[in-house]
Formats: sequence, structure tokens, C-alpha cells
Amino acid sequence: MLSLVADKPKGDPLLMAAEKAALAKASKPTRVAFSLAVLAGIYIGIAFTFYITVVTGAGDMPWGLSRLLGGLVFSLGLILVVVGGAELFTSTVLTVVPWASGRLAGGRMLAHWGRIYAGNIVGALTLVGLLLMAGQPDLLGGEWGLKVMSVAGHKLEHSFGQAVALGVLCNLLVCLGVWMTFATENPAAKAALVILPVAMFVSAGFEHSIANLFLVPLGIAIHQLADASFWTALGVDPAQFSHLTVRNFIVHNLIPVTLGNVLGGGLFVGLFHWWIHGQRNPIETNLTAPQGVPTMTKPLSQLTVAELADTQPLMVAPDANVAEVTAQLMARGRGAALVVRDGKPLGMADEQDLLQACYLANFEDAQFVPVEQAMQPLVFTVDASEAVTKLACRMAVDEDKMYPVTDGGYLTSYNIGTLEQRAKDAVPVGNAIAVVMQEGRVLGVVEKRKLLALVAGALTASEDDAQVA
Repeated sequence: MLSLVADKPKGDPLLMAAEKAALAKASKPTRVAFSLAVLAGIYIGIAFTFYITVVTGAGDMPWGLSRLLGGLVFSLGLILVVVGGAELFTSTVLTVVPWASGRLAGGRMLAHWGRIYAGNIVGALTLVGLLLMAGQPDLLGGEWGLKVMSVAGHKLEHSFGQAVALGVLCNLLVCLGVWMTFATENPAAKAALVILPVAMFVSAGFEHSIANLFLVPLGIAIHQLADASFWTALGVDPAQFSHLTVRNFIVHNLIPVTLGNVLGGGLFVGLFHWWIHGQRNPIETNLTAPQGVPTMTKPLSQLTVAELADTQPLMVAPDANVAEVTAQLMARGRGAALVVRDGKPLGMADEQDLLQACYLANFEDAQFVPVEQAMQPLVFTVDASEAVTKLACRMAVDEDKMYPVTDGGYLTSYNIGTLEQRAKDAVPVGNAIAVVMQEGRVLGVVEKRKLLALVAGALTASEDDAQVA
């Protein structure tokens, strides 16, 4: 009976889910991806706002406990991103997985990174403007704004190498949290899985480029815009934060931290998992194609489709992409693939269906088109006991088109065109494969190419016999 192709290796489920999610991210239109990135920038800024609010004035609390509490509340940012479907640069670097497997071009990946990074910047700076308009820095007599500047100022005191290392450690944890979410579709479970990794990197003081794109500009703006009464009320000299400048931020924090984030998430999470689980291409390309002419001991007139059926056909899931299915067709020497979900055939996709899908995807985005969108319904479903010759006739021509009749049974248009021309005009659709049924279950399929090989071989033998006689 019908079963999955045995020699197709099973991949790591988390790696496969990560690759699928990454391809979905990279396939989004620029406008959609940028808009979702703006939201992510806002979400991370909201989380840092929560963090500053919680740790401001908590000087009497034990150091480790206050940082843990701040880390726990900061996890709101990644929860909003993961559950809300926003696009965050630090997790988007996981698109290195489909790049490593050859399913995403490097230029396309980098362009996607650029869009997301730009959108995150816009979102983060938008929230900075809103908080300044709301007078948020004046909370607790200005202590809130002072805390922002203190944290921001500390971030500019790292050496270049230290900032890179802190960025690596941060995004190692962020991407591990996101990687774990690929194990579930439950939103509550996804939220729970990211809390501790985020709490860890925040409490340890690791560096997150997008969070810094919110906090440091906010600190710079507070330092530049605060009036004398603000500093007097706090009893603080503004010169203490004179190093809070845009140049210092970009050179001493943003560039090295961004580089570290790419390495931490892209290399230590994405590429390491691919190296461990994904180096083998799931599409085997060295398989031996089936022989063209099947060997049959019975005369053609006595054969049933059950004896011709392939009980191990090429089957693909509905969400398999057109590029992958095409590669499998080539590797296995098949003419069509059976699209199956939960053991039930949904449709079929032949070379024409796949070529048309590539055309509609502008010949560049076939890896983003699920075969479900390209497949056609199953037209030929036959009983296992049906004669091969009968199936051959049905798959050769649509006799209702070949010999059209009226409701009264009279031939119409019979004399228009030659027999050969009418046969060409009556080619049945969906005749690449026929699904063979036995006792209500799928036994296998018969491919048109195999049926042709059998019929052509039998005709040749008959002609040879006639010549000998």
C-alpha cells in the first residue's frame, strides 16, 4: 500500500521548523517586513521602558535580585515579538539556516537583514519621541531619566572587543529562546520558553543592538534636552554624561554589538545547528532512476493496473516548496508527484504545474511557493482490477471530446478535422498519473510514462512478430 518514500532522510524537527520560518520571513513583501520591523523596534523599547521603571529607585534591593527582576520584565519585548509576529533583527539572523542549505540567496538574505534593521531603528526612535513628549524622564523627580542615562552611559564604556563579546552572548541567548519556540505552536508555551533566556542576558548585562537603539538615543536626548531645573533637582552635574553622544554610541556600541549579535545568533545558533543536523541535503540526488520499459510476463491484454502500480510513488507534503519538489522529480526520474496530507492524496503536480508555478513566481521565488498552490486535482482514480488497456485509452484521449454526441446520442462535429487533429484536441487534463484504489484504500499510482513504456514495448514486439511471420 501507499507509503512515504523510504530513502528520504528525516531531519531535525527544530531545524526544519527554523528553516521554514526563516524562508517565510524572507519571502514577505518589503512593505510588510519593514512594517513588522517597526513594530518590533517599538516592542523592544516598551520592554526597556518596563525595565527602567522597575529598577529605578530599587537601590536597597540586593543587586542580583534587582537585575533578575529587570530581566524578567524585559522579556515582555521578545514575547510581544514572537507571539505578535513582529520582525526583530537579532532573531532574523537565523535566516542563515536556509542560506546554508542553499535555499536562500546570500544577497536576498542580507537585503532582508537591512530592511529589518532599518525598521527596528524607526520603531525604537519613534518610541523615544513618544516618551519624551509624554514627559516620562521626569518620573520620580527625574530619577527615571537619570537611570536611563546611567545605563546608557555604561554601555558606551566597553572596549570594542568587549562589546562584540557581550553582543555574541546576548544573541546566543535570544536565538536559543526563539529556537525553542519552534517546538510548539502554542502561544503561551512560546511566551514561557523565551522568558528565562531573556532574563539571563539582561541580568548579566549582555548587549542587544536593537534595545540599545532605543535606550542610548533616549539617554542622549534626555541629556541634551533637560533644563537646569532637572539637573538641580537631582543634584547631578550634566558633564557626568558628556560622553553620551551619537558618535560614541555608533562607534563604541552599535557597530561592535551588532557584529556580536550576528555572530551569536547566526553562527553559534543557526549555523551550528545546521552543521550538526542539516548538512545532508534532504533531497537525494544520486538515486537511480527507474528503467524505462517494465518487464511483464503476461500479454498486455491480460494485465491489470494493480500489476503496473508503483506502491512507492513520489509523495510530497502540501507545504513542500516547488523548488524542492522539482529537485525530487529530477532525482527520482518521475513525471509527477502525489501531494499527500495525513496519508490522503490531495492532488498531483507534474512538470507543467511546477513550470507554471515558477513562471508565476518570476522564476526567482520558487522556494517560497508551496506545491499545494501549484497542484491540480486528481482526475484519474482507477480500481486495481481495471485493465491496463482500458486505462491507457482513458489517459490517451478524452473520448467525450474526441467523439462528441448530443443528448440524443448523435455524433456532432464528427467530420470536422482529421482523426489525429481531434485526438490532439482531446488530450485529457491531469493524465500524468492515475491513483490506484483497492478495497477503498490507495494501493499506489500508475504514471503515464510507465504506461507508455509498457504499451510501446508491447506494440514493438507485435510488429517484430509480424515481420518474422
